[in-house]
Amino acid sequence: MTMRVLTVDDEPLALRRLELILAKLPDVEHVGSASGCREAIAKIAELKPDTVLLDIKMRDGTGFDVLSRLPEDGVPGVIFTTAFDHFAVRAFEAHAIDYILKPIEISRLRAAIDRSRDRLAAADAREQIAQMRAVIDDLRAGYHEQGIRQRDDELWLRGTAGALTCIQRADIDMITAEDDYVRLHTASASYLLRGSIRAAQADLDLPEEEFVRVHRRALLRRSAIASVRRSAGKGVRVILRNGTDVGAGRVYAKKLLRSLPAVG
Repeated sequence: MTMRVLTVDDEPLALRRLELILAKLPDVEHVGSASGCREAIAKIAELKPDTVLLDIKMRDGTGFDVLSRLPEDGVPGVIFTTAFDHFAVRAFEAHAIDYILKPIEISRLRAAIDRSRDRLAAADAREQIAQMRAVIDDLRAGYHEQGIRQRDDELWLRGTAGALTCIQRADIDMITAEDDYVRLHTASASYLLRGSIRAAQADLDLPEEEFVRVHRRALLRRSAIASVRRSAGKGVRVILRNGTDVGAGRVYAKKLLRSLPAVG
């Protein structure tokens, strides 16, 4: 049975990554995408997908808003995607609701779609929607108490071994590339995830204005930089507050030096 999947996310890079992953899965057809709540509701009505990959936090609302407006008949299966929601993670696990943590890995997505296919075959997608609606009020209350501070709250990471680790988004000082993976660096630890630097920055919702690229394989948080020193040739060395020494390539070094508010 071919699963017709609609993707919903307000980050273009996240949508593109989902599209590429879905293209690798057998018996899966990516029927379209939406970049916000209103568009998602319209696309669900128009395309009638079997399953929707639904981001939780978007610019014009939340995935819960989309869910609350789905019709009672012909409801699709819903798989939430999230990079940050510890309230949601606890609620979803308690009610056996499917969710995937960003950055999304193909094995995790394949398993979630397979479960959605099984539910569709058993005609219990409506029961899944009823379960999700039962926890919406609690989740919304949790977000309200948080002020939905997406960029300042906890970040739940699923490592390459599948374990969940909680860190503070504000503690990420550096992201480095390692072949098909990226490593998130805090002052005291590092965490390996699959993906590229650009995809990680988008998926983890790291503000572009707070980070600076110093190398094609290194992205630094501006506030973590302690000093910048010229090195041999035309490059520079960037020293972080925790003592980490990072080399900046020539092109990136020029842009970095121009961007620093130097005086004197």
